[in-house]
Amino acid sequence: MAGAVRINRYLAAAGLGTRREVEGLLRTGRVTLNGATCDEPATRVEFGDVVLLDGNALAAGATGVVFHRAPAMPLTIVHPGTLHAVLPLELQAGGIELLLADERLAQRLADPKFPLAAQMGPAQRRLRLGGIGLDELAPGEWRPIAPRELQRLRRGVRLPPTSG
Repeated sequence: MAGAVRINRYLAAAGLGTRREVEGLLRTGRVTLNGATCDEPATRVEFGDVVLLDGNALAAGATGVVFHRAPAMPLTIVHPGTLHAVLPLELQAGGIELLLADERLAQRLADPKFPLAAQMGPAQRRLRLGGIGLDELAPGEWRPIAPRELQRLRRGVRLPPTSG
């Protein structure tokens, strides 16, 4: 199923442990997917699914996603209005797309004065973006951005104070 990620990977990206470690959370019935208890690590999570741990929503999906876009695949397939693309690829180029919920951070990362934007040519962006890699994502697959990856991006950017 393209556009889905295994729940053990989703939970690991949320910072709950390694993929093996989070299988214990699944086995003990602490995880629900769209209201139903999920105990199978291979269960696929689609973008927009509701994943809860002990009744609490996980932050991984809310912060952003790493998406492996196939060449000529429109980004609108996985780009809801709440996520903002960082340095989007041209339509015919394939590779990593980084979508963030934090619009200010996405804009700052795309600023030509920022080292990430300045050093990234089309070929360089295909496999890595700001230290974030595709890992083993197949074209059309996505994963939540891990908290440590988001923290690494934020460390490299100084955001101006918000007005108001």
